[in-house]
Amino acid sequence: MAAVPEPVVLTPADAREQALRLRAAGPLARVVVEGLEVWALTRDRELREALTDPRFRRNWRTWRALAEGEVATDHPVAAMVYLDNMLTVDGEAHRRMRGPVARAFTPRRVESLRPAVGAVVDSLLEELAERDGPVDLKAEFAYPLSMRVFSELFGIPERDHDRMRQMVATAFSPSTPEEVRAMREQLDAFLTELISDKRSEPGEDLTSALVSATDEEHQLSDAELRDTLWLLVTAGFETTSSALVNGVQALLSHPEQLALLRSGSAAWTDAVEEVLRQAGSVATLPFLFAAEDVEIGGRTVRAGEPVLLAYLAANLDTDRYGADAAEFDLTRSRPRHLAFGHGPHTCLGAALARLELEVALKALFIRFPEVSLVEGDVPRLGSVFINSPASLPVRLSAQRAAA
Repeated sequence: MAAVPEPVVLTPADAREQALRLRAAGPLARVVVEGLEVWALTRDRELREALTDPRFRRNWRTWRALAEGEVATDHPVAAMVYLDNMLTVDGEAHRRMRGPVARAFTPRRVESLRPAVGAVVDSLLEELAERDGPVDLKAEFAYPLSMRVFSELFGIPERDHDRMRQMVATAFSPSTPEEVRAMREQLDAFLTELISDKRSEPGEDLTSALVSATDEEHQLSDAELRDTLWLLVTAGFETTSSALVNGVQALLSHPEQLALLRSGSAAWTDAVEEVLRQAGSVATLPFLFAAEDVEIGGRTVRAGEPVLLAYLAANLDTDRYGADAAEFDLTRSRPRHLAFGHGPHTCLGAALARLELEVALKALFIRFPEVSLVEGDVPRLGSVFINSPASLPVRLSAQRAAA
């Protein structure tokens, strides 16, 4: 049996550099995430196999330390999985919970959203065109785009946008148990209000459909409804907005590849896939839980132990993506990545995220052909889970830069 080296301590620093450290630590690495020492799957093959291996579960009840009280339910990482939704259950329960949401994300329905996404993009770019000086593309383009698209799909009023952003920021950032409890209280109030509104005045949105699936179709319990809505909020806009700014940063850092896109020599869909692989917004996510002892790479995950999913590290795996896996190169033909997971729990919003990225990147670079990064260090988002700059200052034209 292989010896276990010192664990890699995950910090809210540069997620890509951290991913490279994890990749180098072997396919099954020992890590510390917010004080919890756990295993992490860091290579494509082992992670992909584990995501479809029946010896692993998503259900937090399989986590021995949580079940026995060694880890508190308000621990910041435990709180991310101490839920009953389609991401934290298995088998028939997973299929039952996933069904009502899946109906909203069929390929035809997602493609039908293209004009609406384009209209939001054009509106935001029109607003940016009126600005002088540098603009923060994350705050003024990526976030508003993903938030508006998500809110339209789920029927969430604009008054709740800041509220949702703050709760999601707490969920993905280092937090104290007190902060987690306070956030969950805010979350309960938000979801109670949202569900009540949809029960009294249902619409054509997905939240109304989920309330119907609870009240009329009995596909979800009240608790499952709330936890499903929270899952959709956490996954609905932060990951897409972060991927978008990652894409802008990557393309502006590789002008020769951006030129290929602008000339039509390369496809924007290829750019999107390389952004998702090499600069994906999801660095890590908790957890798979071993239902029995499982040996991986000469090391053993014991029954009841959690395993962190190191998606970004796996997407930089040289065995799958080549010796230059860490490099951004949209001209390379590479195998399918893991940005949206794999197996039964593959992200339902993948097609919509791809659509938003394609439409937004193309429109931005066509509308502002001279857009450039503002010189200086770009602050990173304080999260071990999300790979993204906290802001992305750019100049939209050379004339404004000179001024």
